[in-house]
Amino acid sequence: MEPRLFEDDIIVVKQQPDIESGDVAVVLVNGDEATVKQIKKADNGITLIGYNVAVYPPTFYSNEDIINLPVTIIGKVIELRRPF
Repeated sequence: MEPRLFEDDIIVVKQQPDIESGDVAVVLVNGDEATVKQIKKADNGITLIGYNVAVYPPTFYSNEDIINLPVTIIGKVIELRRPF
């Protein structure tokens, strides 16, 4: 996928603890690293998929990882604003 988020872009996030598989969300990994990724849910965990997979390959987190690291969904990205 081509990058869709660029420097100086602004995203609007609806704060919610859970999202649907396929949604784009802000996710906090390990308590200090926030990232914007597409979420693919599975019974055994979630995969975070970036828009530029050549640079940022998908990362799978098991249900155990989600609890132990932790991996926390901050909210769903609902809007992208780009300066003109």
